[in-house]
Amino acid sequence: MVTKNPRVQVTLNPDDMEIISMISKKKHMSMSAVIKKVVEDWLEEYEDMLLARRAEEAEKTWFKEGCKTISHEEICQHLGLKYNSNAG
Repeated sequence: MVTKNPRVQVTLNPDDMEIISMISKKKHMSMSAVIKKVVEDWLEEYEDMLLARRAEEAEKTWFKEGCKTISHEEICQHLGLKYNSNAG
């Protein structure tokens, strides 16, 4: 089967391969599907941590430079978006 998705080759130690094999049998998934799921879950968690760190750094810079905070409504007005005061 031809795919446009990039591929990577990984070498695991025998103990890790045994675990992947056990999970794949239990979940009725291929070993590559199990590895893909583990990597995707890890990347999602890592991305969340990275974005949180960037937000903290931006906030420190924002306050250090004495910038004024603005409301959600002001942001929407600035971007020309409809503001919904009932939104969560």
